[in-house]
Amino acid sequence: MAFTLDRRGHGRQRVNLLATLSRGREIFSCHVVELSEGGARIALAQEVPLDRGKVRLDAAELGARDAEIVWQKGAEIGLRFTATPKRATIADGIRPKTSRP
Repeated sequence: MAFTLDRRGHGRQRVNLLATLSRGREIFSCHVVELSEGGARIALAQEVPLDRGKVRLDAAELGARDAEIVWQKGAEIGLRFTATPKRATIADGIRPKTSRP
């Protein structure tokens, strides 16, 4: 059995999310097929050669995420997220008390 080193810093999860990938004025339909905190593997609706660089992935379940293309094999593309989304915390839901006169 061969051992391969996974260079990703985050665990991956198989998903099936409808999304769009945009670069400038170009918008492509796609599916997110694997997802982690650090990136995603997507499948474009049709094969379109794209250079490495900055893109935006937008899915209803994820919101819009800035990313960069790190690899492409046919219609499949590997993305690395470039910004960490703000996580909601309990403190976000707590409002300071206002004193009543």
